[in-house]
Amino acid sequence: MEQPGAPEFILEAFADPNSVREVVKGILHTIFFLRFFPSVLPQTRDVFGLELAYVPEAEIETLIDQRVTALARQLEHERNQPHQPQQHHPRHQGLGGTGPASSPSLSGGGGGNGSGRGQVTIQFFEKRRPKAWYNMRGDHEVCWESWTVKVTVAEPRTEGVPTERAKVRKATETTLQNTIMNIITLANTHKDHLPPITSTEANPFPFQININQHKEAGWAARMGIY
Repeated sequence: MEQPGAPEFILEAFADPNSVREVVKGILHTIFFLRFFPSVLPQTRDVFGLELAYVPEAEIETLIDQRVTALARQLEHERNQPHQPQQHHPRHQGLGGTGPASSPSLSGGGGGNGSGRGQVTIQFFEKRRPKAWYNMRGDHEVCWESWTVKVTVAEPRTEGVPTERAKVRKATETTLQNTIMNIITLANTHKDHLPPITSTEANPFPFQININQHKEAGWAARMGIY
């Protein structure tokens, strides 16, 4: 169940097929570092020259690995589909007045042609007791915040040309850096909606990570740099 007005933050990720797992994992761990409240000793991992926070918690690690692997398979499947012309759509902004991370001006095709588009969403919940005395089904979970990462994966058009691969790497680095800074800014700016911790459980706020394909033409496809 989603709480009316619960903020949804929209982020961007761009990578080639070989680095998409590393990039998306880095983004998801950064979100959990800022929204996972149990006491854990964070670690860091180098992702494209950035020292990103990593949450060494078994449940989070396992779930992120599973979802990112499934997302990578979806993207691989989409990349191998026959190319279909895509209509351009305006970029959507997230709830709460926040839009996607600032990123280089890129463009390209959707499925096929070596590119793919998908998304992964993290939702955080709080447990609430029903107000009606006759509702005996126990606590129910209400979403108080969600983060959606729109993922574009693509390869250079000319595999053997170093400059083309360098452009893709540069776009990956730039987008990742902008996205991480955007996460930090959003998490530190939007705090008024955070629910109070009223539970003695190790993790007071349950979470979900879901993936689904996103058929909208991505900004990386429209750039024409690969």
